[in-house]
Amino acid sequence: MNYPPITLWSDSSFFSPYAMSAYVALTEKGIPFTLKRVDLSQNQQFAAAYREMSLTCRVPTLQIDDFLLSESSAISEYLEERFPAPEFERLYPRDRGKRARAREI
Repeated sequence: MNYPPITLWSDSSFFSPYAMSAYVALTEKGIPFTLKRVDLSQNQQFAAAYREMSLTCRVPTLQIDDFLLSESSAISEYLEERFPAPEFERLYPRDRGKRARAREI
């Protein structure tokens, strides 16, 4: 498959569970991506360049082509819709209750 350019911005120390959630979603689906780091200890999330990309000024932020998306739950749901099963691995169970439980965790 020919993938569009995909970039995930994470915190530089990989401490954020939210950034890790987006990282795992991309990895589990088998989608190649580039990882870029934002140094939160230096407040890089508030720098003009990152503020223009991230609506929330937080990590993670995902970029696919010209589309930018912040917030881990929005990112994983977008990836599930953009790269659906069976071609890609499912992130959420088919069963509604199990899917709700997975989102809860």
